[in-house]
Order: sequence, then structure tokens, then C-alpha cells
Amino acid sequence: MSSNLTVAIVGAGGIAGGYDRERLNSSPGVFTHAGAYKQDGRFTLRTIIDTDDGKARRFAEEWRVLTAMNNVSHLCGTFHDVVSVCTPDQTHASVIRALIQARAAKTIFAEKPLAISGAEIQEIRQASDASGVHVVVNYQRRFDPAHRRLRDLILTRRAHLRAVNAYYIKGLDHVGTTLIDTLCFLCGMPHAVFAYNRIFNKTIQDYTYEFILFFDAFNVTVKTVDVENADYAYHIFEIDFLMSDARVIVNDNSRRMETRKVIDYAYSGVRCLDDRLPLAEETGYALSMLKAVGYLYEITTGTRQHDENTPESSYSNHRIVEAVKRSYEEKSTTTIGDNHA
Repeated sequence: MSSNLTVAIVGAGGIAGGYDRERLNSSPGVFTHAGAYKQDGRFTLRTIIDTDDGKARRFAEEWRVLTAMNNVSHLCGTFHDVVSVCTPDQTHASVIRALIQARAAKTIFAEKPLAISGAEIQEIRQASDASGVHVVVNYQRRFDPAHRRLRDLILTRRAHLRAVNAYYIKGLDHVGTTLIDTLCFLCGMPHAVFAYNRIFNKTIQDYTYEFILFFDAFNVTVKTVDVENADYAYHIFEIDFLMSDARVIVNDNSRRMETRKVIDYAYSGVRCLDDRLPLAEETGYALSMLKAVGYLYEITTGTRQHDENTPESSYSNHRIVEAVKRSYEEKSTTTIGDNHA
């Protein structure tokens, strides 16, 4: 008998498996749940669920999943070691609550955001604690060694930070929560926020906000390339750290990190960043989904405590999201409060 952990995936879209099918063969990395489970090798894809029967059957055939179903209620009468929730954002809370109530899994791996409202996140947190079912949110940058090294650098050189600029697209509740989680992971929890603009994204039918996060010694300015009079143009997810003696940019949608040191310029007494010889390195982001499912294996088999991407950290993220929205409505700086991710 196989010792692999059994897996069910709810939702048969891009993040479930489609991105690994559609990406160019020359593009390295693993970017989906199904792709990561398969490449890890310690999981068996047993069930796929999608409300579109044809989509579920095609997914099952492509990824060699044993069973295709069309309703999450069917899953609640079974047990899988791990269930991935890859459904639309507004359905996450109801699907996760149903799975926990039925004790249909030992670990639930949910796409971000965990839920749309803070009350729903707290309900999931309480249900998870009461049932012993692990709930993990897919913020995979936390598992990338390069991002962890950058966090350590910021921790030791925090006094050198002067400013941070960040860029994202496709909605505050959607991609924005990933950016907020990444900033909290790298920099800690901000104490206040000021939102000064928002753009309606027609692709996802939601708002993308621009705002400033206030930390004790520096600020983070968050901007977007979304515009109201056009559809999706291109994806961007970048963070630019300006320090007193260096500049570190996480770009190429987190796949590349560039460091520039301060040097003397041609003029006497003038110093500048050396843009001619930046130190560039590939991050491990392209394989961070593999790291994430490795983490799932450890907490599900009891070899590691669940302490990453928890409902608690999602609630911290949501507090910032709500503060951004409130700040924009009230046209004022809004305090987030004493909360730690």
C-alpha cells in the first residue's frame, strides 16, 4: 500500500493546475497545486472537484486524478489527508468551514485570501483550533530562501532603511493581500496607513488601492499599474528597498533580486547607487510552491508544528486591508493597532 498522503483539489482553474500546463516549456519552476504535489512525489491526487463537470474530467485526465466530482458536498463524506481550496475568493470561507465541520481533511491548503471578511477568518481560526484541522494559506514567498535572507538583512539593518516602494495589480483583496503578507514577513507590522487612490479593475470587478504604510523608521509606498479605462496589461509584483548604503529590488514577479551598492560619483563629494554593476541573483520563488507542499507534508505527518501562513497571520493581513479601505473612505491616516503577524 502506498504511504503517500491523499489529496483532493477543489477548483480546476489556473492555480489548481492550469498555469503549469499553459506556461512555456522553457520556463522553469512549479506554479500550481497539482504540479507541486506531483513533483514532490509524496502525495497522491485522489479527487478533483469543480462545478463544471467537463472541466473536472479534463483536469482528472491531465493530472491522472482518480476521481472527478462536481460538488464539494461529495467531498465532505470522504477523508483526504490534504485538501487544496482553489475556488473563487468569495467562496473560500464557506468551502473551508464545510471541510472543517465534516473533518474531511487533516490539512487544508487554501488560496489567498483565506476569507473576505475578518469575521469569517476568525470563524475559520476558531473551527481549526477546535477540530485540530490545519489551515494553511498559500503565501509561498515565506518559503523562499532568498526572501528569508532578505528578511534577516532587513532585521539587522533596519536603521539603514530609508524608503520602500512596492507595485501590484488585480485588487486589494486578491493580489494586494499577497503583497501585504510579503511586506509584513519582510518588514514586520506597520502601525498606520494612508490610502490616497483606488482604481476599479474591470478584469476582477474590484478595486485596487494605492496607499502608504507607516513603520517606525520608514514608510512603504504601494502603487499599481491598473487603470480604469483599460483591461489587464501585464503582471507586476515588485518591492524596492532603498537603504542608506544600498538598494535591493525584488523584481520579475519575485523571481529575481538585484542589489546595488553606493559608490563615489564623478563629482567630488557626490555618492550614488552603482547601476552599472548590480549584483543579480535568481530567487527560489519558482520552486517555492514545492517548498510549500513540503511544509504541508511535515505538518500533516506531525513532524513539524504548524506556524507558517496560519489563520492568525491572515487576520493580521486583513486588518491592514480593512485599514486601507477605511483610510480611503475617511481621507485620513488610519491606525492599525498593536497586532503582529
